[in-house]
Amino acid sequence: MDTNYWLRAAGFITWIATGVPAMLAISAGRISGSAAIVWVVAFAAFGIAFGAVCFDRSGSLSRVRTLVLVQSIAGALTVSVTRDGIAGAILVVAAAQMVELVPARVATTWVIAQSAIIVARYWWLDGWITGLTVGGAYVGFQMFAMATASLAYRERLSREELARANAELQATQALLSENIRVAERLRISRDLHDTLGHHLTALSLQLEVASRLASGALADRISESHAITKLLLGDVRDVVSRLRETSCFDLAAAIHTLARATAQPHVHVNVAEGSVIDDPLQAHALLRCVQEVITNTMRHAQARNLWISVDQRSDGVRLTARDDGRGVEVVTWGNGLRGMRERFEELSGRVDFSSKPGAGFEVQAFVPK
Repeated sequence: MDTNYWLRAAGFITWIATGVPAMLAISAGRISGSAAIVWVVAFAAFGIAFGAVCFDRSGSLSRVRTLVLVQSIAGALTVSVTRDGIAGAILVVAAAQMVELVPARVATTWVIAQSAIIVARYWWLDGWITGLTVGGAYVGFQMFAMATASLAYRERLSREELARANAELQATQALLSENIRVAERLRISRDLHDTLGHHLTALSLQLEVASRLASGALADRISESHAITKLLLGDVRDVVSRLRETSCFDLAAAIHTLARATAQPHVHVNVAEGSVIDDPLQAHALLRCVQEVITNTMRHAQARNLWISVDQRSDGVRLTARDDGRGVEVVTWGNGLRGMRERFEELSGRVDFSSKPGAGFEVQAFVPK
């Protein structure tokens, strides 16, 4: 079973378990008035925010960070209005979620701030020894939770990288196989047209001449042969046309294959089913562009979502890809982006990149027909 499933289950169990002592204290009157209201609101807010992080896969990175911040604030409030030492456990749950959301220095500062709240609360209740003891224990719990979450995160990244590589291999294999089939169909169609077609045309001309020179029953037989030759010539032309028409690459299927193999970010594909490209070079350029976009988004963007759309128009094919990641101030032209630009320029097309900090990264590519 997925490691993240167990981590989510542990988070919900911890949340519920920390609420039991406070609920008993409220029912017994040990926590009342505004303190009870604060606890109920904070406890509910934590559960809602944690549930949103676990089950809403389409949320942006900034939204998830906000939800985890809500969890930290809610956890701090529950610690501030209770006297039992178990309330701080939900802050451990919040700490575990920081691994893939913020840099290590920010996560460390976050943990120190949460721990300081626990230390201050129990220092005020029972003195500095209790405050430092309880706070130190929760520092260790949070560090352990972050280490466990980090291992799960790296495992997931490795699994996704392997799945992505496998999907790229399958898509590339499909492209190469289709290129081979296209080349073979074109070769067969040319051979049929250039050899059999020409010979049948020559035979038809000879039979037409013979039919004019002959008479009687012989002329009738020659006319029948001429008609059969014309029929064969028409059949050959139909076969050649069908071979050329079926030499197309199913771009939609290849892109969907790549998208299904990518778990994070969530790839949204907007390509009409059955969209085909009859030029192998164009299909190769478009597919490689999609592969590069997905790879860059996984490695650098810290995005939750990636939208890819392909629009076949009368003048060419337009590919648009954008994510909701962190974005960059200045687009750096690495080997991947240069490779995309070179592929499209070789086909008289173009590719443009745009990005802003906090606004994601966008790719606009076009190849003419």
